Amino acid sequence: MAEQPSAATGTMMRPDTLRRYALDAGFREMEVLPIEHDTFRLYRLVP
Repeated sequence: MAEQPSAATGTMMRPDTLRRYALDAGFREMEVLPIEHDTFRLYRLVP
């Protein structure tokens, strides 16, 4: 948020927010990968 304009996303991004950003950036699809991890959530973006 130091530079403006800023989307003010922060350090944690919910799947719906990432999906919206990905679709706006031209990706066709976004999926949450079924990988169990305590800290990270992994995604696949389809061009």
